[in-house]
Amino acid sequence: MRVAIVDYQAGNLRNVQKAVERLNHAADIVQRGDALANADVIILPGVGAFRHGMVNLEQAGFVESLRREVLEKGKPILGICLGMHLLGTRGLEGGEMRGLGLLPMSVPRFDLSKCTVRLPHNGWNSVVIKPDSILFKGIGQGADFYFVHSYHVVCDDETMVAARCDYGYPFAAALEHENIFATQFHPEKSQRHGLRLLDNFLTHCQAKG
Repeated sequence: MRVAIVDYQAGNLRNVQKAVERLNHAADIVQRGDALANADVIILPGVGAFRHGMVNLEQAGFVESLRREVLEKGKPILGICLGMHLLGTRGLEGGEMRGLGLLPMSVPRFDLSKCTVRLPHNGWNSVVIKPDSILFKGIGQGADFYFVHSYHVVCDDETMVAARCDYGYPFAAALEHENIFATQFHPEKSQRHGLRLLDNFLTHCQAKG
C-alpha cells in the first residue's frame, strides 16, 4: 500500500511520516500534485492559515489532483489539523477563501462571544467518540489527543462527525464520510491513542484496497 503525504510547505511532515513508518507502512512525502496518481492512500497534514495553505496547494498542482483522486477515484484521505480545514468549501482565516470542496463545511474562528477561552486551543483534550467509528476502534471514550488551533469546522451534515471535543463549546474533533477522514487534533503527536487511530485508518484503507 502506497501512502502519500502531501507537502505544501505547511508543517513538519516528518513526524507524520515517522508515525506511519512505525506502523510498518512506507510513506512518501510528495511535492507535486501529479505524484498522487501513484498513491493508494493520501494524508494531508498541516499547520498555519487556511488562505496560505490553499495558495500553496494550488501552486504545487495539488488542488485538482486531490479532487480527482479523492472524489472521482475514491482514494482514501486523512486530513490533519489545517489539512482537515482545507477539505471544506470555505475558510475565513486570512480572509474568506474557497477550500478544496471535498466536504460540505466551513471553517470559522472560535466564537469568543460564546465563551471565555483563550486562543489558540493548545494542549491535550478528551474527545467524545461516536459509536462504531472507524478511526476510534479500540480507543476508549474520553481519550486525550493533542490540539493546536484557533479555527474549527462547522459541518452542513452532522452525521460526518465521528468525535467531538469541548473548548468553550462543543466542536467537531474528527470526521468520517465515505473515503474521507479528518482529525482536528494531531494523531502523530498524540502518543498511543494517536498511533492507534492512524493504525485504524491505514488498516481500514488496506482492507478496502
